[in-house]
Amino acid sequence: MSFLQSRRTVSIIVPCYNEERTVGELLNCLRTAFIPFGWEKEIIVVDDASRDGTRNILKRYENEMRIIYCEKNGGKGTAVRRGIQDAMGAYVLIQDADLEYDPADIATLLSVIDSGTADVVYGSRNLSPRTHHSGLLARAGVWFITKLINLLYRLSLTDVWTCYKLFPRAAANDFMTGRFESELLFTAALARRNYRFAEVPISYAPRAVAEGKKIRYRDGIQAIIVIVWDWLRHLSS
Repeated sequence: MSFLQSRRTVSIIVPCYNEERTVGELLNCLRTAFIPFGWEKEIIVVDDASRDGTRNILKRYENEMRIIYCEKNGGKGTAVRRGIQDAMGAYVLIQDADLEYDPADIATLLSVIDSGTADVVYGSRNLSPRTHHSGLLARAGVWFITKLINLLYRLSLTDVWTCYKLFPRAAANDFMTGRFESELLFTAALARRNYRFAEVPISYAPRAVAEGKKIRYRDGIQAIIVIVWDWLRHLSS
């Protein structure tokens, strides 16, 4: 058994696409972020075929963390899934490559696992006064999708489309390839398997499309369709 496997390790997966403006600062913050005593962190960056200068920046970190270069863009879900394949930790956490989410909040998520009160921990943007809210339409979309998943799966979450999802490595096989909808389908899969959920408040600093924001309103519409179709498909199972 390797050193990482013998410790209580969290594998932090960083999907990355055209993030030359933020990825260096994010990785520096992630590298130095405090985590609770008894934990180790493994950082895995998956470059999803970036076309800007992202790869040149990532090369500086190759001796400190695992960097995976994809030759074809497959979307966020596909990048996360690729990173999971190399993850050695008992737990996995998703971290976007922009600066919307603060790695200082990771310790709070891990502390819930230490308490034994949940199997899966989400960082909610709707539970903290430190959150800077995005546009009204974007917030309405996330609210509706959260309510939809809560209704279909009898959950009581406040933010299902958050980046910060901490979950056992044993559950990672349920994370599907795809785009942004992969995270929502993963929540549905965890609910079907009766994992215990918890949420903690996190800070959030949303960026605009002009600053590199990738998700669009059409992704929300597609997500609603995919969620309902996935629920119907599993009704008989």
